[in-house]
Amino acid sequence: MFKLSSFRLRVFRECRRRYKYQYVERIPTRPNPYNTMGAHVHAALKEFFSLDAPEERTADRLVDLLLESWQHNRAGFSDLADEERWRQRALSQMRTFAQMHDLTARPLLLEGYVEVPVTPRLALLGRIDRVDEEEEGLHVIDYKTGHRPQEVDADQLHLYTIILERSLGRPVARASYLYLDDGSAWTVAPEPSQRQETLAMTIATSEEMLAERDYPTNVGRHCSFCDYQAICPQREEIVGRRLLEGW
Repeated sequence: MFKLSSFRLRVFRECRRRYKYQYVERIPTRPNPYNTMGAHVHAALKEFFSLDAPEERTADRLVDLLLESWQHNRAGFSDLADEERWRQRALSQMRTFAQMHDLTARPLLLEGYVEVPVTPRLALLGRIDRVDEEEEGLHVIDYKTGHRPQEVDADQLHLYTIILERSLGRPVARASYLYLDDGSAWTVAPEPSQRQETLAMTIATSEEMLAERDYPTNVGRHCSFCDYQAICPQREEIVGRRLLEGW
């Protein structure tokens, strides 16, 4: 059975050449500071909301958990100054979170890995950061350590909604991206028609993935974050476009 995550789906939609390198040829990449920071932020938030005693749920404790996690993985930074810049950004995110959000919440699920079949050939899977129980239904929360984009893509939230409703048999009332840089949230109340549309698109794209043989390169702003630029056949075009377009 073909197993598909929202991230794998996004990589294929953005650039099939990167998809080939990452998922077909499985070419390893070096650690990068953004992923290292993100891993620590997610780990700290998971540990924090796993604390049972309300008196332990403080801003200082959240910061301490971030610093404790940081000691176990310091890969991907160019030097100590670079590491400190990223560490300060992570600490700022923790402090902002503590100021703007409920620290006493009791999530139903934290960093939960869920996998559900949707056709005889396809299973959807995801590691969902957090699920809260609310009066109207479940609330799916996905933490974002990057900047909020100008145009937000809700497909990941719709896929998480499908996965959760099929695995738990309970309705999802809303789903949110929580942007940790500024503490803001972007929320949707998934409608059945949206879920059906997203599922149909996902099934169709999975068939394209299985049939793909050429894996063409798609040059665009997303190339700035690609770990495979050095071996990309369009690397000269990428450099030129970046200089011309300012990304």
